[in-house]
Formats: sequence, structure tokens, C-alpha cells
Amino acid sequence: MSKTTSKKYFIKLLILLLGAFIIYSIYIHLEYRNYINQSIDRNYDSFWSISHKGSNLADRLEDFIQLPIEKEDISEVKSELYNNWRIVNGESRSILSDLSAISTLHMGDSSSDWGLLRYSLFRIDYFISGMTDKFLEHYSYVISIEEKQKMEAVITVFRTISEENDNELVDIEIILQSIKEPMLIIDHNYSGTLERIGKKD
Repeated sequence: MSKTTSKKYFIKLLILLLGAFIIYSIYIHLEYRNYINQSIDRNYDSFWSISHKGSNLADRLEDFIQLPIEKEDISEVKSELYNNWRIVNGESRSILSDLSAISTLHMGDSSSDWGLLRYSLFRIDYFISGMTDKFLEHYSYVISIEEKQKMEAVITVFRTISEENDNELVDIEIILQSIKEPMLIIDHNYSGTLERIGKKD
């Protein structure tokens, strides 16, 4: 085989390998884009689920704080308190699972907002879990004025999320701005957290 023929075969092989590499690169890129899109879709699916569970939680929590807790010795009242709080706690636990499914990795410029939303809802679950432990420990549903204010703030947070979910385009930044005040009531460390991540203002 002459040098000229060998060179032609080499060039053809090089072109073939280059073409294969380009096709493979395009395939990998498309697969990765598809993976990112699926990850983003899962986040919004989780948000949708959180919105609906949060709406139910808010309804039950509102029923809970409107009941005459001072009359909890009456069996009917005690039963209503128990049933409402059982659902509040159950929905909060379920929301916690949805939060675990949210990934901020591929959310671009809104990654920090999604992260703060997750943190905010984790803190709400922490509060509700703490109240559950208190009720179990004291065998009573009596709450302080501060605890009632925190429960009202929780209702506001989930009502806000539910309202935003009804919009065609969900804006996490707007949600965070709207829930800032109630979150400051729920979590005394929230202000410091906002300051650390540069979202104080």
C-alpha cells in the first residue's frame, strides 16, 4: 500500500472518528439536557404537592386554633383537637418527604431561592414536630399566645404558597418575599439566616 493510499485511509478514519465523536457529544448533551429538565419538572411537581398538602394543613390548623382549647376536657372537643392536629402533623411529615425530593442543583439563578424555600418549610416542620412532642408530653392541647401566633403564621405561609401555585408561572422569589414576615414569627433565627445568605433586604 502506497503512502498516498495510507494517508487517504488515515484521513477517512480520522473523519469517521471525528463524526462519531460529534454525534456522541450531541447525544450526551441532549441526554443531559433531558435529565436537567426532568429534575426541574420534579421540583415543580413537588411544589405542586406541597401546595395542596399545605392548603389542607392550613385548613386543619385554622380549625384547631378556633376550637375552645380551654374546654379540651370535653370529649367532643378533645376528639376534634386530636383529629385536626393528627392531620396537621401528618401533612407536615408528608411535605417533608416532598422537600427531600427537591434539588436546587439545576435551578440556575433561582437555586438560592429554592434552597431558602426548602429551609423555610423545614423550619415549619420543626415547629409542628415540637408542638406534637409537647402535646404528647403534657397530654394537653393548651397553647401559649406565642405558639398561637406561630400557628397563624404557618397558616399564612401555606395560604401564600397555595395562592402562588394557582398562577400560571410560579415565582419562588415572590413567595419568599411574601412569607418573610410570618417566617420571622415562626423561626427566631430566620433573620440571621437571611443575613448570612445575603437576603436580609
